[in-house]
Amino acid sequence: MSTVLAATAVAVGLSMGVGAGSAAAAPRLTTDTIFYQDGKSVVVSLYADGKYAGAVTWNADPLGDKPGDALQAYDGGADGWGVMGTVTDPWIYRSASTAGHASPYTTKWVTGDLTEDTWLDISVCLVKGSQKVCDYNLPRVSS
Repeated sequence: MSTVLAATAVAVGLSMGVGAGSAAAAPRLTTDTIFYQDGKSVVVSLYADGKYAGAVTWNADPLGDKPGDALQAYDGGADGWGVMGTVTDPWIYRSASTAGHASPYTTKWVTGDLTEDTWLDISVCLVKGSQKVCDYNLPRVSS
């Protein structure tokens, strides 16, 4: 009986160890922000373990060839992680993601007219498959 229990314990231990360590550790995300258009618009640069990974831009008002009320994501790091940005309020959800595209890649502007001076929460993430590493603590932006 003790031999059967010992063999079972070894088999369970081996089966639990299979595949351990195969998933890459998620990087530590840090961000840097540059505001423009009187603080209504922002470029958020993302860094994965201290290395530049990309950026998310929220453009409140048209600027040159850039539309207003528009969100864009840029993946500048060939590290296997995509870049995603989201703006939300209780009635609005707008997201731009580079997931599934080879780096470097810039999304099209995700647009749609919003009521002026609507305050929005912005978040940025590094994404890889079902994994996400996000910063939800960014200052609010406006339309």
